Amino acid sequence: MNNTLQNGFMLLEFMAESANECSVKELAEHFKLPNSHICRLLKTLAETGYVQQIPGSRKYRISLKILCLSNARLLKITLRQKARLYLQKLAVKLGNPVYLTAPFNGRSITIDTFFPENTAGDAGLAIGAVHLPNCHACGKVCAAYLPEAELDGFLAGMDWTARTVHTITSPESFKQELAKIRQERVATIVSENQLGLGAVASPIFNAAGELAGAVGAVLPGERYWTDELWEKFKTETRNTAESISFAIGCPLPE
Repeated sequence: MNNTLQNGFMLLEFMAESANECSVKELAEHFKLPNSHICRLLKTLAETGYVQQIPGSRKYRISLKILCLSNARLLKITLRQKARLYLQKLAVKLGNPVYLTAPFNGRSITIDTFFPENTAGDAGLAIGAVHLPNCHACGKVCAAYLPEAELDGFLAGMDWTARTVHTITSPESFKQELAKIRQERVATIVSENQLGLGAVASPIFNAAGELAGAVGAVLPGERYWTDELWEKFKTETRNTAESISFAIGCPLPE
């Protein structure tokens, strides 16, 4: 029963990520499962409304009902509710996109975004996007505050593939950066995920002093980068994270 439930979720995740409709044969080959098992899974998912069979076809796609599930969860996240006004103000002040993330298995996952007027959206900031720890600012923050007993095991399981020549690919170098983040309460990426892309992030803490999430801000294009601009983004993002922390019960730092 547990395996069946797990397979059903894997099926949903795969279909959500796939841009094309999927047939039973394609799904069976991908998951190396019998056609009959895939058929039963699809039938159950179709009966619950989370999967649809394409009319006149033997192919299936994930239905929009999945959005109801995610939206219901988002509406109940206290951090998101408390942080919205602060994020809006930060986006206006910086004139660039800002986003809110929560810890997710040692990584960070976007739970809210704000874009100032006349700025385009960014698929990398979509709600539900999961950030890699070594090349995303909020991802670095979430890794920095993992319990020490878990950190080495987490780093051992990371994908250290370089996205650019600036990506950190050494666990030891990354641990040094995490220590700096804990000291300064701000993380940065400078062309580590994509050349010319810069961002900053700062941690949010709850009433127990535990990491509750992170505020991130995307810098304008590389040609605008100056020491003053970087300092402004780091300071404003850190101040916003501290304000949100206070709003959810964490005392302001002395």
